Amino acid sequence: MRKNPMGKLIDGDDSLLDNDEFDKLDDQHSFGGPWTRIKLEALEKYLVAFNTALSKQSFTRLYIDAFAGTGRCDIKVEGEKKTVDGSARRALATNPAFHKFYFIELRTKKLAALNALGAEYPDKTIEVIKSDANAALKTLCGRYQWRSERAVLFLDPFGMHVEWSTLEAIAKTGAVDVWYLFPYAGLYRQAAKNADALDADKEASLTRVLGTDEWRQAFYAQNPQSDLFGSNNGDVRNTDHRQMLQFVSKRLKGLFPAVTDPKVLYQSGDAKNPSGAPLFALYFAASNPAPKAHGLATKIANDILDTL
Repeated sequence: MRKNPMGKLIDGDDSLLDNDEFDKLDDQHSFGGPWTRIKLEALEKYLVAFNTALSKQSFTRLYIDAFAGTGRCDIKVEGEKKTVDGSARRALATNPAFHKFYFIELRTKKLAALNALGAEYPDKTIEVIKSDANAALKTLCGRYQWRSERAVLFLDPFGMHVEWSTLEAIAKTGAVDVWYLFPYAGLYRQAAKNADALDADKEASLTRVLGTDEWRQAFYAQNPQSDLFGSNNGDVRNTDHRQMLQFVSKRLKGLFPAVTDPKVLYQSGDAKNPSGAPLFALYFAASNPAPKAHGLATKIANDILDTL
């Protein structure tokens, strides 16, 4: 059983971060870490494979980045800080190329950097959208008939920001492949060990992200220490974080025609030798209902994840 750098066990049922520790991680998120490199490598490899597979077909190929940032990101690995190309720049550099790019961002400072990409890549058709990602994605999904278009969407939120209703809109297109960096640490942070610590905001957040309030029955049970006189100290969480992630996987697999098993990304180490707390779960989901199409897509995605 190993510990993360802050001393918390990560292999047991109680491998959760308390608020102070999570705040420290929040500070670290001004810099990415090993998880940043892994997710970007997976996305970059898939974009090349996707465009190569469809290059001889007549589909208009779209790339959608729902939390686009600036096009660059700062990472810190083993104390070394450096700037690397983010998802937007990697998508723009993909060969064969996409026909159109949608970069969604709400924060003004980051929008300026995204808008500057138009001058840097004058041959690319880029639309920068200032909007909440959920609203923008629902609008984009409704903009096309999705008969002659195919898309790759990168969902990389910080926190519990992607609404289940947004995922429903994406799945309904039948034409969008999704890389979703699910906020694993956010899930187990919100789902407190004791249900008494669940305030209305946390409950609403969990329901919004998971698309159901069934998580309550799945994660919690009556406190076994309730006394003989019927006093109840409140429900307690009787699932560990792995079982909670299994619930997420089941929900996603019930929505999309094909979903890979998640690749858990940790606070430290690399993909082969991770350490520290589990922070994210990287999923790939295909919305195309045709078995041949989503079978090929998930095979490519799984092959990529296996190499990381």
